Amino acid sequence: NLREENLLNIIMEIGEVKMKDKCVSCGVETSYDKTDHVDFRLGYVEGAGQLCLDCYGEIYDLKPKLQGMEKLIKKIKESGEA
Repeated sequence: NLREENLLNIIMEIGEVKMKDKCVSCGVETSYDKTDHVDFRLGYVEGAGQLCLDCYGEIYDLKPKLQGMEKLIKKIKESGEA
C-alpha cells in the first residue's frame, strides 16, 4: 500500500518510534513509553510490570480524591452547615 509506505518513510525520517507500555492486568495502553525508567512511573509494580491507573487503583483499593470530596460535600449539605 502506497499510503502505508509513505507513513513508514515519514516515521523513519522523524526517528525513533516510541512504543507505549501496556497494562499487565487489562492490556490497555498506558501513558508510559517502554523506554521510560520505572522509577519515574506511577503504577509500576516490580516483578509484575506496568498497571494502568484504573487497575492500580482497584488492586490497591485507592479511592479517587474527588470521590471523597463529593461525599464530604454531601454530608455538609445534609447537616445544614453549608
